[in-house]
Amino acid sequence: MLYRKSIVITTFMCLAFLSSSASALMLGLSTEKLTRDADLIITGDVENTSSQWTSDKKSIMTTAVISIREIIKGKTVEKKIQVMYPGGEVGDIGMMVSDEAPLHRGERVLLYLAPEHKFSGGSAYRISGRAQGKYTIGDDLVARKHGFSVSDQDKHVDNNIQVETLKEKIRAYVDEK
Repeated sequence: MLYRKSIVITTFMCLAFLSSSASALMLGLSTEKLTRDADLIITGDVENTSSQWTSDKKSIMTTAVISIREIIKGKTVEKKIQVMYPGGEVGDIGMMVSDEAPLHRGERVLLYLAPEHKFSGGSAYRISGRAQGKYTIGDDLVARKHGFSVSDQDKHVDNNIQVETLKEKIRAYVDEK
């Protein structure tokens, strides 16, 4: 009985350790693919985030308020938009989704967005391309992706790229239509 108990505890600890340090392995999406699939592409600042249980209490969703700096593709009359994604923390319980890139208050981002749905608080977008549809823009004006690994390691995935260079590439694909 003690042997069986220690196997269960060891297995649980290994799974917990592996899941906390693992990132999602994804098929790489090019800037062209992300641009063509997104309805709206913006740069902006994450003003705040709030997490809540879904109505069935089985998962957690986070809503981030983004103050738009620039619209690169698409249209919106709003100066601030909401972006929803699975995961987050409610009280002492957290949920992490391996192929999602969480948004953090104060973060400057470039986001590829698709309409999500209407809900009681208004309407929200979702990040197109999941984690690959979010760039964090550093003080050095370099756009970086985090939180996933690309399965094919092809050079068509832009990462650690000057944000102005990335925006030029996006605009070139938008102008091609």
